[in-house]
Amino acid sequence: MTSTTHSRLGRDACPHCGWPDRAEPFQVVSRHTTSAGHTVWTRCGCGSVQVRVVDATGMRVVSRSRPADRGMDRHRPSTDPTRCRT
Repeated sequence: MTSTTHSRLGRDACPHCGWPDRAEPFQVVSRHTTSAGHTVWTRCGCGSVQVRVVDATGMRVVSRSRPADRGMDRHRPSTDPTRCRT
C-alpha cells in the first residue's frame, strides 16, 4: 500500500480512477474504533483498498493499494486455453 497523505497531484482523489476521497466510498470493508476516532477500510470503485482515519481533525486517506488485477482471479478458472492453470 502506498501513502497518500501528501498528494502529488495536489488533489485528494484516487490516483487510479480519480474518485474523490471526500465522496462516499464504494464499499466499507471494515470499521474499527480507536482511542482517537475510527479506522475505516474501504474499497474504491476501481478495486483499490483504502485505509481512512476519521478523528477530530476530519477524514483522511492514509494508505491505499493498487486496484486488484482482474486477470488474476484465483477463484474462477480461466477460460483462456493458452493460460496455465495451477
